[in-house]
Amino acid sequence: MHVLFVLNIPYAIEPHGVMLLSSICKQAGHKVSLTLLKKHDLVDQVKTLKPDVVAYSVIGSELEAFAPADQKLREYLKASGQRVFRIMGGPHPTFSPGILDTLELDAICQGDGERALPALLERLEKGESLEGIPNIGLTGEGAQLREKLNSEELDQLPFADRDIYYDAVPYIPQTGLRSFMASRGCPYHCTFCYNHVYNRMFKECGPLLRRRSVDNLLSEVEHVIKRYPPVRFIRFFDDTFSLTVDDWLREFSEQYPKRIGIPFYCLMRPNTFTEEAAKLLKAAGCYSISMAVEAGSEPIRNGILKRGLSDEEMRRAFDLARKYNIKTYGNTMIGIPGTTLEDDFNSLNFTRGLRLTVPTFSVCSPSRGTELADYAIEHGYMPPDADFLTRFSAMSPLNTYTLKEKKIQARIACLGTFYCTVPGFLLPFARALIKGPIPLGLAKKAGFSFAVFRIATRLFPHAIPKNPITILKVAWDGIRYFW
Repeated sequence: MHVLFVLNIPYAIEPHGVMLLSSICKQAGHKVSLTLLKKHDLVDQVKTLKPDVVAYSVIGSELEAFAPADQKLREYLKASGQRVFRIMGGPHPTFSPGILDTLELDAICQGDGERALPALLERLEKGESLEGIPNIGLTGEGAQLREKLNSEELDQLPFADRDIYYDAVPYIPQTGLRSFMASRGCPYHCTFCYNHVYNRMFKECGPLLRRRSVDNLLSEVEHVIKRYPPVRFIRFFDDTFSLTVDDWLREFSEQYPKRIGIPFYCLMRPNTFTEEAAKLLKAAGCYSISMAVEAGSEPIRNGILKRGLSDEEMRRAFDLARKYNIKTYGNTMIGIPGTTLEDDFNSLNFTRGLRLTVPTFSVCSPSRGTELADYAIEHGYMPPDADFLTRFSAMSPLNTYTLKEKKIQARIACLGTFYCTVPGFLLPFARALIKGPIPLGLAKKAGFSFAVFRIATRLFPHAIPKNPITILKVAWDGIRYFW
């Protein structure tokens, strides 16, 4: 069968879910293609490629791009009589299965799709019933059976098919940045994140955290270095790269510099970034890390968001990173349900005080189905049928702020990186920009351009392309990602 995967926007970070599913489909003898909504017309692609299956990969914030594209596709299929099976996977259908009925999809995939998609394709090919495939939902109620891969099965998966993405976005390999995932799962219960919902959905399906062996992970990195040069920087994008200093981290710290020796970036939590963890990561070659701030006060961070992190833990972690010369990135949310504009400015100043290499800000987006969204609806901060945010720079959907306050929050999201990194004598100027009078559109373009530039030059400098044209393409896609 021919599967046409559909993503929204090209970006320098490879789409691992789609690349892995593509590899599995190829292994099973199927044909695969990829289209990007920001670059291609979906109907034209379906006309030309004539796929048997269109497979959308969607997070909630991208639905505004997928819904109209799918509507046009449905109209074309109805008028032409062409038969195409439409399935959606990713976080959005996993946690909002009702999208199946809303878009009149044929199926959704909830959770891991590595076994579900090939099973679906096999049955479609044979004309058999699709009932009973784990993680495949055929109604708005979602999948009746659920499963997830364990650690041993992660090691047995083929390496991700990067060709499908690099062929669609040829300049990506020239960046020198390659991304990998060492584990799946997160045991924490942050109310704004889908992980706690996922853990409830799949609690009977095995351990929360599943991890590839160090040898399997580094074997893939070695394969990519040989197959897709130049590779100058590695990004590990696990929810948390290491929960504790254990045998896995010690083995990684010993083997990575011997077998790979390329600087890397990973995600940590301030409470897991201990002195010993910092030593091991630095010895391995860690150049930069991400540690989210999220809120500038303990009552908000721990009471509403349930992060379980004290101000002192936050300061200690970022001080530790500076001690070991590890660059830091972290996002802080503005407009959290139950907070005021004064709280937002407190978060802005708290984040500046942490002295991150690259701090970013986003207007809080309570994702449908999360505990934070339920909290906001229960307290009357937003109606049950509220439109959920679709961009980092969108204005808050909460009814507790005035329009003027929402515009200031949006400016904080746009200009927060600038505010937190300028010398002290420029603070009055930065504060004036946030409160007005420059148009919000200009603030977005200037602020996010500054943030993208700082991310590239401070967090991933080794990955900056040598070709000026490639630099412009990557920068433009990065800015569009934030816009």
